[in-house]
Amino acid sequence: MQTQINLRSPYYIKVSKTGLTSVTLKLYIYTGTFRANASVVVGTLRYSITKKPLGTNAFVVYEVSELIRDYLEIEFDGSYDSDVVWINAIPTVTGGSGNINVTPDNANGFVGLDGYGYFEQGANPTLSTNLLQSNRTIFALDDNLFRVPVFVQGTNSVSLLYKGEVKTEIDLTSASVVKTSEQIRYISANSTNSGDVDYDGFVDRVISAGGTFEGSTCLDDFLSEFSVELIDEVYVSSDSGTEIVKIITLEECKYTPIKVTFVNKFGAIQDLIFFKKSTDSTVVKGEEFKSAVFNQSSLTYKTYQHQRTQFMVQGNDSISMNTGFINDDYNQVVEELMLSEQVWATFITDTQELVRPLVPKTKSLTFKTTLNDNLVDYAIDFDIANDKINNIR
Repeated sequence: MQTQINLRSPYYIKVSKTGLTSVTLKLYIYTGTFRANASVVVGTLRYSITKKPLGTNAFVVYEVSELIRDYLEIEFDGSYDSDVVWINAIPTVTGGSGNINVTPDNANGFVGLDGYGYFEQGANPTLSTNLLQSNRTIFALDDNLFRVPVFVQGTNSVSLLYKGEVKTEIDLTSASVVKTSEQIRYISANSTNSGDVDYDGFVDRVISAGGTFEGSTCLDDFLSEFSVELIDEVYVSSDSGTEIVKIITLEECKYTPIKVTFVNKFGAIQDLIFFKKSTDSTVVKGEEFKSAVFNQSSLTYKTYQHQRTQFMVQGNDSISMNTGFINDDYNQVVEELMLSEQVWATFITDTQELVRPLVPKTKSLTFKTTLNDNLVDYAIDFDIANDKINNIR
């Protein structure tokens, strides 16, 4: 298994050898099929960095995560993709005697994820190599799919259960994990050994297939009776044990829930459903000047002409969302949402699924607990991350 590099935190590679005079570290960064150091493709060489040891030191240290992150692209258009990169860090040492030692070991290469560690986790933070989320409870919307992100290389199997009965067993021990597109899987109720699905519910599935959803009383009755298969537990099994994720399915009849998707601390895409009231708003900004409207030749002016003239007028949309009642387990989820650099909201109508980029506007939040506050819910404000008027040139 390749060692994980969480690219939003510094990652240090130490190269040592007795009596060395300089070290050149070559970083090969790429997607697709992984290659061992001996067969790495020359065209994927991104950096060649030469350093000399300080004083009498017999080692040099490189910080590489910021360089690697430039080559990691994460996008979300409704599809849940495995967005990672391979890294081969190969040193060449000048001078000295004995063996070259690389820490951490570079023999099997590295895999880069857009994750991060907290200060108290120290240098080169090691995060989960199986379940790629902090919470062990998921609040899912009725008749919609939840998703549990797992790192395939460190996971043996995932079991989906309802009332203690195994509904689906997904074996990952025989999975081919040589491609970047196969490192992270987003397990849902409709997952199989061969893959996962991107649609959320019946309406989304129709729209994703290019159709138009036409609601009716009979169809509403049918959908309320036959929904996505219920799952209430997910077992993520690895060599280190089994993580259990509880699934709590909620119905919402009054408000239109909104799915917010973000990159969490593990570098995986995660969903957070805002079940309750949402409020839209628009802020308009622009410049003004006073124009000359007086006609000197006729000693008149037009009363319908603007004396105060606007220009460079632009609007920005905002939306305030409410989670509804959740539990303490979601405090970490909300924190990671606010710390995320990439956030999206999915809006589904009868004719389209629209994914919009967001920027969390709420910058300060007091976390709640059931002990102190009895009920836990959060209201978070977001800005839509683009101007109202199309000005892309």
